[in-house]
Amino acid sequence: MKLNLYKSVALCSLLALAGCHDFEEMNTNPNAPVYDPSVMDCGPEGIDIDYTISESALESLKATESALGSIFFNFTYEGLYNDYQTATNLTHDVYAAYNGSNGFLNNSPAYAYNDGWSAARWKHFYDDRTIAEYSQLIKTFWFCNKEYYHNAFYITRIYYAFLLSAQTDTYGDIPIQYYVKGAMPPTENVTYTPQKEVYDIIFKLLDQAITGLHNPPAVDQYSFSAEDDRIYGGKVEPWIRFANTLRLRLALRVSNVAPEVAREQGEKALSDPSGLMKGQEDNMKLIPKRQWITGGNENIFALMFSWGASCVLPKEMEWAYKNQALKEGVDANGSGFVEKVARNADEEGTIFGLDATKYNEKEANCYLDPRCKILFFRPSPYDPGIKDDYKAEDPNAEYGGYRNGAKEVGSKYTVKYSPMKTNLKSDEMLPDCWWNQAREIVWLGYSESLFLRAEAALRGWGNETGTAVAGRLYEDGVRASMDYYGIASDKAEEYIDHLEGKKAFKEGGSREEQLEQIITQKWLAVYPNGNEGWAEVRRTDYPRYLLLPRYGNNSSGEVENTKLIKRVSYPNSESRNPNKPAYTQGTKVWWDVADTMDETGKWKTPDNFR
Repeated sequence: MKLNLYKSVALCSLLALAGCHDFEEMNTNPNAPVYDPSVMDCGPEGIDIDYTISESALESLKATESALGSIFFNFTYEGLYNDYQTATNLTHDVYAAYNGSNGFLNNSPAYAYNDGWSAARWKHFYDDRTIAEYSQLIKTFWFCNKEYYHNAFYITRIYYAFLLSAQTDTYGDIPIQYYVKGAMPPTENVTYTPQKEVYDIIFKLLDQAITGLHNPPAVDQYSFSAEDDRIYGGKVEPWIRFANTLRLRLALRVSNVAPEVAREQGEKALSDPSGLMKGQEDNMKLIPKRQWITGGNENIFALMFSWGASCVLPKEMEWAYKNQALKEGVDANGSGFVEKVARNADEEGTIFGLDATKYNEKEANCYLDPRCKILFFRPSPYDPGIKDDYKAEDPNAEYGGYRNGAKEVGSKYTVKYSPMKTNLKSDEMLPDCWWNQAREIVWLGYSESLFLRAEAALRGWGNETGTAVAGRLYEDGVRASMDYYGIASDKAEEYIDHLEGKKAFKEGGSREEQLEQIITQKWLAVYPNGNEGWAEVRRTDYPRYLLLPRYGNNSSGEVENTKLIKRVSYPNSESRNPNKPAYTQGTKVWWDVADTMDETGKWKTPDNFR
């Protein structure tokens, strides 16, 4: 069997990368062979490169070796960032309750399917990341000099496992046979691999890569430059620690549906000699090009602020910021508490999920989460910050969150909702204003790794287990998140000292009650990464602050008005493939075992220890 990549896609991508990258020039020998990505004798099973390539293909790989650094840079830079607003922010970030979408009222934030946005995400994963970059990288490493490129091969596989996890958590079952080996399926009617098997593949990729990086051949190793590996500067150990931390994240993801697999994978991550992330320097992050190229690619959240403050504080996060550390003597029946979902006197239309549970909305009643003041403005008239370093806010205004589905949207409503605290005039990293156009975005960070360890301890995985360990790691996770934002230690400790969640660990709370505290604070720490936030919302059904679209959703019946959305639909272009599964946006993915809301649309206490 002979398989062929789409030559036009792969070749054009290579030429574009080499042309636009600032650090390497591609070999432009006019006598070099035309890029030939064909492979021979490739089967669908497994993850190993078990096929051969022609002499012509080998020569074309050798001719493009000088572009490897450029390709790797683009692979890791664009990763989850390509078309972020439409591929992630208006779906995953909203569904994670990280983005109060100040616009797009009847679109994907209200569960309407937008084919262009789903198709863009699909294309970026398959055409751009998989075919044009990942395939080219691993085949060049393997066939040109697999001992010399040994470490680079496995680092690339780790990052692909990371992208693959986000893709399957978005759609569920996905095509992955052949692709994972750097080849193309022999037919357009590709096979969809069940999500359970996709996770098996991810764990195999990580296991093989971690083992391989611990045991390199005794030859000089190719190393990515600091310019090409903007994450870890070509260093191997941080990549291993990231792989271990990712492995633990994904082990916990499947803990409700495959507990034995989860324990096995989690304990392998915890026992690896390189360990998990050790500090903020290990954060897996996206650094905008603007940090080193004048006029380069900006932080998307700062950019969206400039578009009329299109992202604002969600109501769920407002409640989390104001209810995790209440002051002594504050009572839910007192001033400042509101019902979770209630009908206003002048409100028309059906409101779903009516719920009399009360949450605090007054700062005087709580030790306000210090992260709120750095990440969000107080409600004030919209000012894009062109004239001032960043806008002056009304010091007397209470931070205000947007309820998904509320009809008052647009920049004029920043007097009601808190927009992201953004400085558009300067890229200086200010201590009291987080967002600017050069600010990094973290995809998996040190604070998350501590919360992962806390949950693992609750589940009895590894050598550090039990309530006391979980409680300590829970507090350490909050502390690490505060440290990431540069919050003064006295402010951080005041908040941590008054966390209501500590009682679950110190006063005999159940494991479920303890897990709620861990996941709620992890959810706050993972912000604004909606890929992970939404996955954890579906897995754990926390935080309890979650809300439905206020007046029902626009899913055309795919998602019940009393339920949360469960996945993104496949692009319409996949409809011609008879192998495409018949899932809707209301169908749970494999590892999602229960609905978050009951039949009336009210949040219900989950069972995460089955």
